[in-house]
Amino acid sequence: MTPVEFELNKDFRDRFQEALNARDGEFIRQSLEEVNPADITALLYEFNAEESKYVLDLLPLSIRARIINDLDSDTRKSFLTIYSTQEITEIINLLDSDDAADILNELPIKTSEEIIALLDPDLRSQVIDLLRYDSNVAGGLMAKELIKARDHWTVVQCVDEIRKQAENVSKFYAVYVVDDQDKLLGRVSLQKLILSDPRTIVKDILEDDVVAVETYMEDREVAEIMSKYDLESVPVVNVQGHLVGRITIDDVV
Repeated sequence: MTPVEFELNKDFRDRFQEALNARDGEFIRQSLEEVNPADITALLYEFNAEESKYVLDLLPLSIRARIINDLDSDTRKSFLTIYSTQEITEIINLLDSDDAADILNELPIKTSEEIIALLDPDLRSQVIDLLRYDSNVAGGLMAKELIKARDHWTVVQCVDEIRKQAENVSKFYAVYVVDDQDKLLGRVSLQKLILSDPRTIVKDILEDDVVAVETYMEDREVAEIMSKYDLESVPVVNVQGHLVGRITIDDVV
């Protein structure tokens, strides 16, 4: 369903404030139904943390998580002080690993550790790995969620795995190909997978000139590489050449 066009003007702002004062949840729900989360984020900057929390608590958890993730860092840090550990955990469990790590880095250490202990096991493992890196290097920018295939798989095996792995990846532009030790060998475009014979071995159709960045590379260098090669995403490898994550253009921006 396409989000409705939203205009934040004085009349609507004043009416919305009245609804907040009266805790008129029905008006607030109806007003924000089908509104793009980015527009709701902009609206919430007009109100204090407690009022904003009241609004968000009326929305589905997935929308709530997206909006909190989109807040600027300073606003979010102040905002989350009125959330319980359990509430923050429920939100972070719906985020990509890189966004989850960013928010945890903003929280007090005690709160962060309590939340990490409550996270879904897969996300917890990914976040702990990401928290080892400084925020201004590729390892700190990357997300652990990606689509990868073994070089010895057939195309049909690869497509089956894509269906499974894509449940945890919001956007992907290609499949990264690795060996059994997770060393990055190349990439395969989705178009080539679709057009290839299902019995074809992945290593026979991979592009081995893939551009990758190292975990220790500074964010400025990553941005320059992505701009130079006009990349929507770039794989991240460690010093052994093992695939450990990916960075999308959204992460760099």
